[in-house]
Amino acid sequence: MAGVLFLPVTAFAAQDNLKEARAAFDRKDYEAAVRLLNTVNADAGGPLYELRAIAQAYRGHPEEALADLDHLEGKAPAHILRRISLGLLTHLLSHEQDMVRGAATVALAEFGPSGAQEALTKCLADPSPRVRTFAIQTAGRLKLAGALPLVRQATEDRDPAVRIAAFSTLGQSGDPSVVPILRRGLNDQDQIVQLVSREALAKLKQPGFTEAIAQASRDYNPSVRGAAIGILGRLKDSASFSILTLALHDPDAGVRSFAAGALGDLGSPSAIPALQEALTDEDPYVRNFAAGSLGRLNAKSAIASLWEAVKDSDSLVRLSAAEALVRMGEGQAALVFRELLRDANYGVRSAAVGAMARTAPAKAVAFALEALDDPAARVRVAAVQALGRVGGKNAVPYLRRALLDKDLTVRAFAAGHLGAVSTDQKEKA
Repeated sequence: MAGVLFLPVTAFAAQDNLKEARAAFDRKDYEAAVRLLNTVNADAGGPLYELRAIAQAYRGHPEEALADLDHLEGKAPAHILRRISLGLLTHLLSHEQDMVRGAATVALAEFGPSGAQEALTKCLADPSPRVRTFAIQTAGRLKLAGALPLVRQATEDRDPAVRIAAFSTLGQSGDPSVVPILRRGLNDQDQIVQLVSREALAKLKQPGFTEAIAQASRDYNPSVRGAAIGILGRLKDSASFSILTLALHDPDAGVRSFAAGALGDLGSPSAIPALQEALTDEDPYVRNFAAGSLGRLNAKSAIASLWEAVKDSDSLVRLSAAEALVRMGEGQAALVFRELLRDANYGVRSAAVGAMARTAPAKAVAFALEALDDPAARVRVAAVQALGRVGGKNAVPYLRRALLDKDLTVRAFAAGHLGAVSTDQKEKA
């Protein structure tokens, strides 16, 4: 009789453990949940593997999570992969390195507002100014900035970079209720913060702030001049055209770079001759921004000049010129991207992957797959981002592979994009 009674008792115990595991999971005790689930007989099937896969992700164990997912033999709904991805990101948000937490914070934006808000709230209170800055920017991308009290409170953060992000993001929110908060920035101790608060107020249709920004473009401090020039371009005020073109001759190369970029933001074709001239500036950053702006302005009259810039001594200038040419239909310029994928500078290689994804998406998947084996994590991150943005459902196997990358920042972006491709497009931000 003892042998007859043993199996049912064991089965009941296993079912009790499954219930206890669910309760442990609900109270976010993922270690206990996995320990209990490991005692449940495999005959429990889907409920066992689904719950354990998600719990393993929250523990930061993507290998085990994907192994349990594969036990479902292709029958797993997409939302399980999404929950695994969110679980891994949530785990990475508690990592000791702020670079890893920062990558996870940026990757949260891929989930859309319905999936990221709880984790994002944690990021906004992170001890690292870098992470708080990224969190504010992510809130802006998800159209949540105006609704999150911590973003409003960040306008009083002790770190000026965080305050800048908060004022800028709130200005883009379109929420008129933030105007009184933005006005506090006019008296900030940091001059750049003051400028950004004026930009934010101008974007919310508050009158009288553009003139003060234009005045700052003549400040003795080149950092202030550069910030003001950049803002005038973003505000797209045609009255600023002469200020921006004059700034192309500023003695400071940083200010000239801001001016070259701002003229592209302004969107006026009248800037094309001045930007063509800037392609010969002694500073490579100025030439780089000038080439990018000519591409955004669809400056077909500058095609010959851009082909000359493709031969520039600076790799990033060559890349910007090639991207501008591809934007204007000069498809053969994409060959420059492949050349630069072998550049000694990993920053250039990562930029080449991003340029291909932006301008030649049909070719970008194969290009990104090649970059997934790059020795530099930053290049692999760029490859993951390209696959997530242009690869669609076909990118899932490669993003799963990247989820196991030795570098945690690569894992973070892979999780973000897996969450995005596993989501109905209507749910995405």
